This record gives sequence, C-alpha cells and structure tokens, in this order.
Amino acid sequence: MTEVTRIPSVLSYNREYKDTLFRMIFSDKENLLSLYNAMNGTDYKNAEELEIVTLENAIYMGMKNDVAFLLCDELHLYEHQSTRNPNMPLRALFYIAREYEKFIGGKLNRKGTIYSSRLIKLPAPRFVVFYNGTAQEAEKSTLCLSDAYVKTEEKPKLELVVDVLNINYGMNREIMERCKMLSDYAKYVERVRKYDTILPTEEAVERAIKECIDEDI
Repeated sequence: MTEVTRIPSVLSYNREYKDTLFRMIFSDKENLLSLYNAMNGTDYKNAEELEIVTLENAIYMGMKNDVAFLLCDELHLYEHQSTRNPNMPLRALFYIAREYEKFIGGKLNRKGTIYSSRLIKLPAPRFVVFYNGTAQEAEKSTLCLSDAYVKTEEKPKLELVVDVLNINYGMNREIMERCKMLSDYAKYVERVRKYDTILPTEEAVERAIKECIDEDI
C-alpha cells in the first residue's frame, strides 16, 4: 500500500483530489484488472492481457477521458464523477469516436479503411461512470443518449447507454468486497469528507491519511 498512501501528499490538497486519485490508482493494470473482475464476476489473472488505451492528455471541448482499456475484444471507458452529470452519454460518444479513430490508425481516407468493401471489426464498447458525490443516488442506474433528444423515439437510431455505479462508502458492497482497492478508495474519501466538516481541508486530508495508513487502508 506504500504507493497509494503517498498519493494524497503529491496532490497538494487539490480540490479535485478524488478524480485525480481515482485516475492514479486505476491507471495501474493490476488495480484496473481487479476492478474489472469485481464488476463482471470474472477471475482474470494476467494483467498484461489488459491494454490501457486512455486518451493521454486528450481534451475535447474541455473534457478529459479518465481510464480506457481493451480486454476480451471489448473497449471499456471508465469515468469518475463527483457530481451527477446527465451529459455523460454525449461525452462518451465523443470519447468512443476518438478511441475508434485511434484504433483503426486515424487513416480514415485511405484505401483499406472505412471506404473499402472490407468490414472493419471493432471492440464492443462498454461505458461506466463511478459516482461518489454527496447527492443521494441509487446504487446502480443508467443514462441514455436518447434522453437528450428533443424528439422522443421508441427505437432511436443512435443510442448509447452508460452504467452508473455509486461508489460512496457503504454502497455496492459486493463489488467493494471483491476489489479492495476500490473499497479503500471509498473509505479514504469518506474519511476526508467527514473531517472536512470540522477541520480545514489540509488538516482533514492529513488526518484521513494518517488513519488510513494506521489501518492498512
């Protein structure tokens, strides 16, 4: 746990410490595979089978992609949110378009790509948002791109579904029990949040860090 317990000090009490910490933890292949297994009920052992393809330093309309990876012919996009954002399906649409462009080499106007008669095989996309804001949210919910359409359609021609998981401490216990790193993250955030109501943020963070180290969190 040494590397994880060092992270908050590096952040210099960044107000966005939760997002930054989440990305730092799950940019590690072993941690990311553990999270994937916990969510999907699988037991993959070799983290090298997982390929991280996060859009590095990619900013589109001021938005950053958190974690993206390839595994078992699927392209998973994981996002962390501290506030509820109904526009996540639209953001995910932008992200997956850029990921697919990168996947086929970005050569969209050359022979043998999308203008050829050969079907280009793509990894199936999966979208997950991990929510840990203070507003009350269900343990699991979904957001759909079609919800944003001005005209309601029974079967929209373009749909994108984002699964939302509430990862506040005490929520989604089965997943937390399967992934210690996610559970530890939730416990740490809960400690900071609790002490931040009675202490300056810097002191709240330091106290949470000390307690988590002492308790092997």
